[in-house]
Amino acid sequence: MNLANKVELVELPELKLIGVSVTSPFKGHLPERVEAMKRHFYERKDEIRNAVHPERYLCPSFSSEVLFTYLICMEVSSLTEVPEGMIGFAIPPHRYARTKTAGDPYQVIHEFLAAQGLQADKRALALEEYHFSNPIWPDEAAVYVPVKR
Repeated sequence: MNLANKVELVELPELKLIGVSVTSPFKGHLPERVEAMKRHFYERKDEIRNAVHPERYLCPSFSSEVLFTYLICMEVSSLTEVPEGMIGFAIPPHRYARTKTAGDPYQVIHEFLAAQGLQADKRALALEEYHFSNPIWPDEAAVYVPVKR
């Protein structure tokens, strides 16, 4: 399998996002907490104004050695109207390694980066992109891992 054919390097501009989040410890992580947050987001997504791509949502995430934070958001053109109980923030422009695969997309990307002599930027947010019409992990999710400059 040639990983270079499965991963591409892309530049994304600043992304303005509004959504909800959940933080949990790695030890004792309960996946049902993420599913509950996803249901909450689906119930409230129509409150998010100025959606740039209303057909999709983005899931930024970050982790430390003990905690994992996962967000479900919509990209918006403006952060002036953040619904109560949601978070609004901007991700600065970054270069990402992107893939869409039925396997483990994070493994595919990290193997590609290692083969290219590149490193993931652990201080930046990874992104998962889903379409509301078919939000299947991992087959239909595009995964973006930020690349260290």
